[in-house]
This record gives sequence, C-alpha cells and structure tokens, in this order.
Amino acid sequence: MKKKLLLLFMTVLMAFCLMGCGKDEEKDDTSSDTGVTSQEEIVKLVNEDLPGIAAERDSAVAIYNKYFESGADIDSEAWKDQLKNEALTSYDAYLEKLAALSYTKSDVQNLKDLFEKSAKYQRDAIQYVIDAIESVDSTKLNDAQQAIDDSRTYLNMYQDELKRLCESYGIQMVGEFHTATMTDASASDATSTDGE
Repeated sequence: MKKKLLLLFMTVLMAFCLMGCGKDEEKDDTSSDTGVTSQEEIVKLVNEDLPGIAAERDSAVAIYNKYFESGADIDSEAWKDQLKNEALTSYDAYLEKLAALSYTKSDVQNLKDLFEKSAKYQRDAIQYVIDAIESVDSTKLNDAQQAIDDSRTYLNMYQDELKRLCESYGIQMVGEFHTATMTDASASDATSTDGE
C-alpha cells in the first residue's frame, strides 16, 4: 500500500516546490534506536519542516526582488535600508530555524544540509548588494551574482539528492520542482545614486 502526501510548499532562497511524497511499506528503513524511518524523515523534511519555516525567507526574497520588478520606482538607498533592516533580519531568523532542523538519519541530515547551504548563499547575496550600495561599488554586485549562482547550484544538488533518495527508498514524488529565485544582481545597477 502506498501513502501519498501532497507537498504544500518547498522553497530556498529561494525555492517553492509543489511535490508530494509517499513511502512504500515494503522498503522500511527503521532505525532500531528511534523507530523513525528514512522515508518518514524525508517526507517530514519536504512536506512539513521546510514549508513550515519558509515565511521569513519568502519575505526577505520579496524585498530583494521588489527593486527589480517592472515599473518599480524604488530609491536604492531606501531599498538598501529595507534590505538591511528587514530582509536580513528575516533571513537570519529563517536560517536559525533551518539550522535547528535535525534528523537522525545521516542521508536525510545531509539532504537538509544541501538545502541550508543554498539558503546561506542566498543570504550572502543580499549582504553583497547592501555592501555594493553602501560603498557605491558595482563590482560587489559580481559577488552577489556569484552567491546567487552558488545558491542555485546547491539547490540543484538538493533536488538531485532528493530525487535519488526518493527512488532509493521507494518514495513517490508527485508534481515537479518550481523555484522562485532571486533576481540576478547584474540585472540593474543598484549602486547608482538616485537623483544625481
């Protein structure tokens, strides 16, 4: 008998996934210490834990992406203040909750660690943009772009590892990965002084 759970959200600096997981009862990797299976931990990570803490990350990414929206008329200094005072505060709270997630199965913990590395690079990108505006140094936007690229790399590694684990443990994935990422830092010169 297969159970199917609908994946509510799965995010990242940045990522939303609409996917479901269910476990095959025949493949039961039960730990004698905890009684928890790898299947159960994977489903919990994907369907409950990551979506349950995503609001603060989503808020930070929305503030970041707002500057790049079509027709947006945001002063770069005001945006910098929002990034510094709101986005980073939200993202740091998110990273703290993400770091607190812990799993007994090493393969599931490693999966969570890949997702966490992606998130940390996304947070770094926000900091680099703030630094670029404060120092009026557009070369720091290259650092921001590299952080965004690194975040995407780790997110892809997370997705590949999740697929591999699901196949290995007989977990059925329902849906596809849909990611909402941060806008490329090179999309605009955020370091220009508005009104000058």
